[in-house]
Amino acid sequence: MKKLILTMTALLIPAVLLAATAEEVKQKTNEAVSTASEYTKEQKDKFQADMRMKLDNMKKDISKMRHDASKKSAAAKQDLREEITKLEKKESDMKQSLAKLEKSSGKAWDEMKEGMSKSWDDLSNSYESAKQKFKDKK
Repeated sequence: MKKLILTMTALLIPAVLLAATAEEVKQKTNEAVSTASEYTKEQKDKFQADMRMKLDNMKKDISKMRHDASKKSAAAKQDLREEITKLEKKESDMKQSLAKLEKSSGKAWDEMKEGMSKSWDDLSNSYESAKQKFKDKK
């Protein structure tokens, strides 16, 4: 009988330890998922805030360019207005994309982030090109 109790105890101890270990693994897994989720949300929030700031600054830059263009010759004004209109369209499209990005999550957020980054590069390059044309116009 004593031998049977010892055998049963020996068999139950690993099962109890395994159950505790499995529960710990489950808890740690849940904590890891939660931490990863929080990190992703923080990264998304940071990216969105950065994009909002960049777009606000770009809007101011475009507005200044529009104001400065009004002081140029008639021919220069027309060319610059066309450039500015293109910039404003791209800036507006980015604002709409940002609104969609703010509603996205998971995999969609990753894809939207990549698209937003490319759109920003395009807008920024277009602005620099327009700025150079602005300098060249009298």
